Amino acid sequence: MSMHMREDFTRNEKIQQARRILNENKYSLDAWAILVQDAQDKKIVESREFYESLIAQFPTCGKFWKLYVESEMKGRNYDKVEKLFQRCLIKVLNIDLWKCYLNYVRDTKGILPTFREKMVQAYDFALEKIGMDVYSYTIWNDYVNFLKSVEAVGTYAENQKIAAVRKVYQKGIVIPIVSVDLLWKEYCTFEMSINPILGKSIIETRSRDFLNVKRVTKELETLTRAIDRNSPCVPSTSPQSTDEIKQLAAWRKLITWERSNPLKTEDALLVTRRVVLAYEQCLLCLGYHPDLWYELCAYLEQTSRQYSERGDVQLAKRFLDEASTLYERATQTYMRSNMLIHFAYADFEEYRLNVDKARAIYDRLLDLNESNLKDPTLAYIQAMRFERRADGIKAARAVFKRARDDSRINHHIYVAAALMEYYCTKDNSIAFNIFNLGLKKYGQNVDYILAYIDYMTHLNEDHNARVLFERVLSLDNSIPKQSQLSIWHEFLKFESQVGDLQSIKKVEKRRTNAYQDLNELDGRETLLIIDRYKFLNLLPCSTDDLKLLGYNDNVSTNSFLTTTIIANSSTAVNSTALLEQVARDRRAFLPRPDIKHLMPFRPTRNPLPGSHPTPGGIFPLPDTALYLVKVLPPSRNFEGPFVIIDKLMEYVARTVIPNNFEPVRISVQGEVIRDLDMNNSQQGRKTERADSDDEDQHTQANFNGRSAMNIYQQRQQKRARLTVGTGSNIDHISSPVLI
Repeated sequence: MSMHMREDFTRNEKIQQARRILNENKYSLDAWAILVQDAQDKKIVESREFYESLIAQFPTCGKFWKLYVESEMKGRNYDKVEKLFQRCLIKVLNIDLWKCYLNYVRDTKGILPTFREKMVQAYDFALEKIGMDVYSYTIWNDYVNFLKSVEAVGTYAENQKIAAVRKVYQKGIVIPIVSVDLLWKEYCTFEMSINPILGKSIIETRSRDFLNVKRVTKELETLTRAIDRNSPCVPSTSPQSTDEIKQLAAWRKLITWERSNPLKTEDALLVTRRVVLAYEQCLLCLGYHPDLWYELCAYLEQTSRQYSERGDVQLAKRFLDEASTLYERATQTYMRSNMLIHFAYADFEEYRLNVDKARAIYDRLLDLNESNLKDPTLAYIQAMRFERRADGIKAARAVFKRARDDSRINHHIYVAAALMEYYCTKDNSIAFNIFNLGLKKYGQNVDYILAYIDYMTHLNEDHNARVLFERVLSLDNSIPKQSQLSIWHEFLKFESQVGDLQSIKKVEKRRTNAYQDLNELDGRETLLIIDRYKFLNLLPCSTDDLKLLGYNDNVSTNSFLTTTIIANSSTAVNSTALLEQVARDRRAFLPRPDIKHLMPFRPTRNPLPGSHPTPGGIFPLPDTALYLVKVLPPSRNFEGPFVIIDKLMEYVARTVIPNNFEPVRISVQGEVIRDLDMNNSQQGRKTERADSDDEDQHTQANFNGRSAMNIYQQRQQKRARLTVGTGSNIDHISSPVLI
């Protein structure tokens, strides 16, 4: 088998393996990368279907759109290229994709007579949408160079050309982008080449704004350094990956920074545009986060409200339309099955009095083919509430009827419909009928039964409530005995509120029998009395007593022995363990020593010299000694001589200390360099100062007379003066260093 055949075989194996991986996990980026590489080697006719599936899976990834467009451009399918740009440019604000668009216009429209106009329109369109991107310097620079290259015939045309170039420059230098310094230098050169006097004035006027932008650009570069703008959008994993957490934190930091108005500008519209651009570029990579979609839409609503208060109706409507467009884009792409965004979108349109559009949102969410919800119960409940607000209770009943025919719903829809009838129409009979209808279907569901019981007890229907309790706790009902415990708890609670002592005792005895059948009491019937006498969070025993008894109230509907027996099993609770727990809780309130100022104990086998060894370890040096050790140079830097301490001490002991003190003068090569006579020290200082003054005067005189004297001659003269002054020199040899 040849080498080429073997490579093709290996490549085909990788492609087949990648497809198998995508069948199991359609978000595997490694598998997609293998298939993308294979598609790039093929002609566009063979790989177009793959590219369509690629952008269908990642509709906001600018990198994949750019690959698709470049493949079509390579095949010279310009009609399809323009259709692709129409599909992606507005939604995908990726700087590389927009640069590809401008290159396409420049390369393909050059032969047209209206090329200049089309190119200017393309640049203006690109700068309006993505000109504030931090990496948009190339677009600004190319636009300026294009305008400069246009031939202008006549004075008027030349002035128009200069004005157009100046306008682009002045827009670009006030935007924080990478390499804004280069744009500013080019602008200064341009102004000075036109009119130096006027250009200097214009540059001085614009320099303050540029310095502010330069400062902000440095901060922006730091914030965007950790962001990967080309990462495809994939659903979050549980737990989240480290890369996703870092990307989300980096994007949120950038958005918070943009919302703080770092440019300190008074143009509120500019701040809004920058914040919206940051959010939209973030959603290209993190589109599966519903909080980001909602935050952006809420921000646009708030901005619209602010402009409406100022009286600018046009801008207020514009931002509301942008919010609606974002909601629609979210529900059509990544938030197709997210109920939160659909509910917020429906409320947004209902607030704008677009009732039909809000109804269409709910219908689309409830459609199995559109949203593919596994449990649409909450969507039906919200749709019922919307229809009641919009068209009344009859429309809500129609939604309830539609929900009953859906096999995916749960019991909550019956509870919501019954309570809606009770609170809105004040008709108890309809609510009873709905609850009874649901009881036929969910008679074994304890949560539904408890909701029905709660409704009955709040109506003061004592007789009907007792009938319901007896019905669900009868032997004919197949509810598991373990699940009946919470119902017995509610029954006892109900009788404690409205019944007499005899009925309370009867229910309490029946409940005790139920627990004994499950073998969960184990001789601790006292726990059952606690639930009888408690009220809300008031309990008849102290906390310590409750722990000794093994009672653990979770403040829930089934607050008794489903969670009261600590081990949650049939084993008896160890009273010794309970006492130890109580003792530990008490010790938690006792005063404790402050250990902040204690030195840490560091066990070591071989302590270093100078440390504080103790049995088992060493303690650190005191702070002063530790500082001295830190500032001293390391021992390896000292190469000698090393003093023998014993010999040094012997020499000191043999030294005879004289009774009187004689002045000692140290001289080197006949020159006295030190006088150790303390009595004559002041006189020595005066003599030295006088000598110094004489020397300075002599030196100054020599300089004035322009007679050069070298340093050696000056020292010889000074030595001669000292010799005359002292009369004789005493040579002194210092004590030798004993080695």
